[in-house]
Amino acid sequence: MKQFNFHRFINVARWDLTINSKFYLGSSILVIALCCFPILMSNLYFLLSGKYFDSNAVALRDHIEPFVLMICLVGMLYSVIASGYMFHNLRTRQGRINELTLPATNLEKFLWHFLVIAVGTQIVWNIGVVCADLLHGFFRLGFPQTRSMTAPIFMNEFTWKNYGDFTYHGYYIMPLLFILTYCHLRTFSLVNAWKYKHNIPLTVLLHFLLNSFFGLILLVIIATSFMDNPSAFFDFVMTLKGLNPDAVIISLYVFAVLLYCGILYLTYWLYTRAQLITRRNP
Repeated sequence: MKQFNFHRFINVARWDLTINSKFYLGSSILVIALCCFPILMSNLYFLLSGKYFDSNAVALRDHIEPFVLMICLVGMLYSVIASGYMFHNLRTRQGRINELTLPATNLEKFLWHFLVIAVGTQIVWNIGVVCADLLHGFFRLGFPQTRSMTAPIFMNEFTWKNYGDFTYHGYYIMPLLFILTYCHLRTFSLVNAWKYKHNIPLTVLLHFLLNSFFGLILLVIIATSFMDNPSAFFDFVMTLKGLNPDAVIISLYVFAVLLYCGILYLTYWLYTRAQLITRRNP
């Protein structure tokens, strides 16, 4: 059997979407509803309070920044939860039987699961943003100076101008931040490939413990170095300030890309070793 066959990949996608249609449909509707919920509740509040046409209320509803923030928060939480549910088929014993006996290679099944959380979740969230914007426009019919929420999200929040403080290096830092963010999200998939149930709280706990551990070690090293030889410590700090910013950014890019590839490979390695029953996945 060839490692990858497009026809088998399409069959995997068709099978997964058919078997888990209720799961995908329900989660998609929930995300879209959460994107629209703040706008709906805000406008209903002003309608029921009788202040819908009040000038102060109109001016208050024109401040869309809180709505944009809440919609972006929904997208962040959705990405985290979806990453933790990358292998949701394996949560039950029957689901593992169906997954392991599916006539397709591990690469084809893994690639489909990856596309669902990497591309499918973004499509659903974008639909939610557009629906929220249309709902906002519906409630603002007849009012002047109606502002779009879609434009600030897709034109302001993710453009280079918000990173102008970095001078020209900001053009390189923003994609780096995106890669590191995706590395963080893929850790939820990594733990999900190891443990199929209760993996999201476990991942959050592991993040907290690792960040606390490495932060404490770094603090101890800095404090010890400063107490032992303050002049040498400040010389070391000045040496770091004298590094070439381009070289530092390139090094961080290499580290981030290698980290992302390593997390994906380890996730795939754990996925290919899925068993019907194990101690951590009974």
